[in-house]
Amino acid sequence: MGDDAIFYQDGDAVIPTIYAQGPWDAGAQHGGAVAGLLARAVEQVPTPVPMRVARFTLDMLRRVPVKPLAISTEVLRTGKRIQTVRAELHDGDLLVASAVAMSVRTGAGIDMAPYRQPEVLLPPPPGSSDQPLSFNPRESMPEGFPHVVEFDRVVGSFRGGSPSKTWVRLLVPFVRGEETSPLVRLMALADFTSGLGAFLPYDQFVSINPDLTIHVLRYPSSEGICVDAETWVDSDGIGQSRARLFDESGLCALSNASVFIETRARY
Repeated sequence: MGDDAIFYQDGDAVIPTIYAQGPWDAGAQHGGAVAGLLARAVEQVPTPVPMRVARFTLDMLRRVPVKPLAISTEVLRTGKRIQTVRAELHDGDLLVASAVAMSVRTGAGIDMAPYRQPEVLLPPPPGSSDQPLSFNPRESMPEGFPHVVEFDRVVGSFRGGSPSKTWVRLLVPFVRGEETSPLVRLMALADFTSGLGAFLPYDQFVSINPDLTIHVLRYPSSEGICVDAETWVDSDGIGQSRARLFDESGLCALSNASVFIETRARY
């Protein structure tokens, strides 16, 4: 690998490396790179009391170029219980992506043992399947973000039909010289919700999620995230993907994405 991170800091600027690149356009950033970058910006905004992000919504408003972009944040609401922050990416005067994050105060520990919560079937642990990937993004896509992600499919075959369960893990720091925070890691990897839950053949269809919403139960405690994903597509070319996101301790988040579907011949 020529670069050892997805971004690097140069003064006030955050510079993308080739590993920020997406699969559909060599000059455009991957949604995971954009999601992680805006989550990092949100984390840098002070909160009045201890809080953590409970909901994060990303809108990819335009093609996000692989170049230094201006990052801005604005507090939309703040208080002792809830704070809402908007983070934006600008290419000059052009707004290319935005995210709104709602953070909720963290309270004293509540004993949940006496109360019954919905049962969730945990995915098989990473490394539990010896079945090779039927489709390896690192082998089949241009150089870019998938090349710094480890894919470990434990249930289902890639694009063989929903649902599927795949452990994903970043192989390099998100920003050079920084420890990748659990929130940034979760948001960057959650963008695989639509891709890992896809069932249409990659060589025949383009499948792009222009948005992504993650509801966070808790921050992940392991580097690997299991994306338990499924996708539905209507005949008009609009789809929906959803996933349960697990760390090695259990459920940590839920994600949803709208999906734009087009045949490669028409894209």
